[in-house]
Amino acid sequence: MKIQSKNLPIKAQCFSQVQIYKYSDGSQVGVLKKSSQKTITLKKRGRFPPVNRNEPMTKAAYRRTLNCYFERLHELDLCNENCRFVTLTISKERYNSYDKICNHFNYWIDCIRGKVENNFAGFVRFVEVQEKGFFHIHCILVFNQPNIVLTWRELNKMWKWGFVKIKSIDDRFGLIDYLTNSKSSTKYKINSKFTRYPKSARVIYISPNLPKLKSENFLISANEFTVLAQDAQCIHIKTHHYIGRETQELQTAIDKIVLVKKIN
Repeated sequence: MKIQSKNLPIKAQCFSQVQIYKYSDGSQVGVLKKSSQKTITLKKRGRFPPVNRNEPMTKAAYRRTLNCYFERLHELDLCNENCRFVTLTISKERYNSYDKICNHFNYWIDCIRGKVENNFAGFVRFVEVQEKGFFHIHCILVFNQPNIVLTWRELNKMWKWGFVKIKSIDDRFGLIDYLTNSKSSTKYKINSKFTRYPKSARVIYISPNLPKLKSENFLISANEFTVLAQDAQCIHIKTHHYIGRETQELQTAIDKIVLVKKIN
């Protein structure tokens, strides 16, 4: 999901509006959206059929989930002093299912809430499947006060099912990269194990009461976009495919791009 700005395969003229988020730690995020003059007519649909949780998640659903929550992650105003960045793994095959690890994660959160009481604000959780097929969780624990004392030994004792790793993150670019465990590439690298999730799985979950910032919308010219792209890092591109009229070949169009810039 993380892409360096120097490798952006785009034309600046594709974008006309940027949504700017400014955070308390001095970083700035620009979400650039493609302008569209077409009006889309939504057809009325009947009730959706009930979800069969025994069916696996599809690749398209996995992509939609990540795209949906990427933008919500940028709206969070999180700082290192109020957060703990934790990876949770499991060590036994009998624990290795989406439902089991999510239920045990909720138990783990209840233990933390009981430990710090009113100082616990919420969490961000990303459930991932490792290459060997085991589930593990990347999460951010958010507290209402800075420098809450919660040691690795305490977190590990409460987890019980495997191993706990605490990681330090210096900036927002590292935050999003850590949550999604992405690698630098010019192409999407979707986890090939997405079929391990049930059809209605919440791959990413964000507590509703976490601190957020309001955004501002600006019109941006092609030259301004070019300058911004050269001085920032791109961490996410949302695309769709279409058949070109002239070449009749499959082509890629970019709908949204997220740029992260650190203010000195």
